[in-house]
Amino acid sequence: MNRKLLKPLFILGTFMVAVPSFAMVELSLQDLRNEVLNENIDIKIQYEKYYQAQKGVSVALGQFLPAANINLINVNATLTILQSVVPTPSDWFSYQASKELRMAEKFTTETIKLNILEGLTVNFLNLKHHESLMASLKTQESLLNQAYEEVVKKEELGVATINDVFFARRGLLQHKQDIFMLDSLIIAEKQALLIALNMSPKEELSLGKLPVENLSVIPHSVEEGANLAINNSTELLSNSYQADAARYMVSSKKWSFVSFTGIGFDYGAVLSIEKSNARIIDLQAEQIALKIKNQVYTAYEALDILDQRIDLQTQVVAAVKKMDERTSELFASNAVTFAKYYESKNEVTSEERGLIKLQMERSIKIAELKRLLGLDSTLSAVNVEEYQAIQIVKSEETTRRGSKKFWISLDGDKKLLGDIFAVTYSVENLITETRMLAIDTNMTLYFKAVENGEYKVTAKIQLVSGDIIVKEIVVIK
Repeated sequence: MNRKLLKPLFILGTFMVAVPSFAMVELSLQDLRNEVLNENIDIKIQYEKYYQAQKGVSVALGQFLPAANINLINVNATLTILQSVVPTPSDWFSYQASKELRMAEKFTTETIKLNILEGLTVNFLNLKHHESLMASLKTQESLLNQAYEEVVKKEELGVATINDVFFARRGLLQHKQDIFMLDSLIIAEKQALLIALNMSPKEELSLGKLPVENLSVIPHSVEEGANLAINNSTELLSNSYQADAARYMVSSKKWSFVSFTGIGFDYGAVLSIEKSNARIIDLQAEQIALKIKNQVYTAYEALDILDQRIDLQTQVVAAVKKMDERTSELFASNAVTFAKYYESKNEVTSEERGLIKLQMERSIKIAELKRLLGLDSTLSAVNVEEYQAIQIVKSEETTRRGSKKFWISLDGDKKLLGDIFAVTYSVENLITETRMLAIDTNMTLYFKAVENGEYKVTAKIQLVSGDIIVKEIVVIK
């Protein structure tokens, strides 16, 4: 056991245990989700707290892993924690005069929220995993105590040697060290969750039960999953509004915003937006979409492999339990030694621990897949069919000279109209295109018809989600 690595954990654990608790806080996964996706949170503060909290967990893990028994912890899950840590927050959106960039910021903020939610969900799942491991280690500690007491008795009777006693005692003490280190890690992880959620780190945290995973929301086929991920991607929606900014802004503007990881790519720190750069942003969208698809395919494949491994491990656990039942019967009738009995019990504990690891890996992979599919996003996924209820309406007036004035506007439920970002009108053979932002206008088109005939008016309605609805109406002069 590396004493240098153990010392800081001992100090950390002693300090945290010594701090008085104000109250017991019970936290469920749903509570965590509600907190992170809350519309009222200051995302910059949340982001900073998340980063600092994850940094503390990384330090604790860095001290724990080299010294601990490798079978104690799920290494893959640990790496997931470390990879989900977002870079140090430095720059944030600073933009000028562009409504498109304001919307891009909105979806970038949503992306960061989703990344934080994924990271904290992984933390939560790992904590539950570590608590399960702790229960397993405590059970094993009881067996090691029995083994040690048994070998001491045998040494007194002259059946065992002093070396047997030494090895039994050393195994027990090393196991207790593992329990202590895992307990210190759990304390550090709980404190990190409290800090990240803006709760007092002095409070005692109790984790709620893991909810039953609802897999019905995940498409059965990987192709459907990839399409859903593309449709729900807040990254692509942000990119879309950046592209709009490039097309509609007359002069060059610069803004910077925070880099982030989560799906596995970063935006650049500074971008110049002008009409000539629109194609570059479009190419970036293609790259983002390709990366999303690749990661969805990888996640589905990993889930399939984990399901197979869990099935095999379940069979292994059933087999060793059956053997253990037989060994326990033989031990009760003094047909086998205690050492054999202990070995059998230890094997059951070890294989059950392996099953717990695989099940937790699966839960983490599902959390990652849900993030890729955008299932927690409150901005991207909308039911476009609802917005088909929006209609084009007209009013008209005949002038003294015989021409007609037309006013074209949108009509519908206020909530639906409130989700419109812009509308682009065109009048066949009269007006090519005119774009109106909902934030600046009442989205009403005015035009005058001099010649007799039909005038087909088309309205391309852009929702905040980025979806486009096309409506048409024919007016007659």
